[in-house]
Amino acid sequence: MEIIERKPRSREQTRSGIVKTAKSIARREGWQAVSIRKIADAIEYSAPIVYEYFDSKDVLLDEIRNEGFRHLYQEYDRILKLYRDPEKRLYEISVVQWEFARQQPEIYQVMYNLAGAYCTMPVCRSEMMQAVSDIVCQTLFSFIPKSKESIKRLYFQWWALSHGMITLAMLLKDEQPVEQSEQIYCETMRRFVRQLS
Repeated sequence: MEIIERKPRSREQTRSGIVKTAKSIARREGWQAVSIRKIADAIEYSAPIVYEYFDSKDVLLDEIRNEGFRHLYQEYDRILKLYRDPEKRLYEISVVQWEFARQQPEIYQVMYNLAGAYCTMPVCRSEMMQAVSDIVCQTLFSFIPKSKESIKRLYFQWWALSHGMITLAMLLKDEQPVEQSEQIYCETMRRFVRQLS
């Protein structure tokens, strides 16, 4: 009985180790440097063992992408429960987006196919991505109940502003201090949220 219980836990630890190693290589060297062989060498397994867990690099990237969306969903849901004021909710959701991208850029890159983290599996099929979008749309609707089309337009504006500024901050990290980018981001998101009231 103990052996049966230990085996799945060991498989899960190996799977988790593969994901962790891929993210670690990406953080140090960029996603272009990540390969199944390099991961296998880092964890001292053969490549076929890694392929038992992930059929391809795309499957691995999809796993990491979904991990990112699960994290954002939990954080957004926490904010929904924590704040009643829609203005505060949307601003805090924006801050969570920024903090996540700053603290875990390698996951953020995979989520949105940035910086060489190109995953051919379509991101639009992710249920977690849809759940994250739904929370933002729900927050927008609580501001100003409008038609579904108007909410989609507002969501696009919020998303373009937030994601666009995060992506630019990542690209300009060697030319503009992250603290300056963060200040501009927060001021811009605050203005956007206020103009919705």
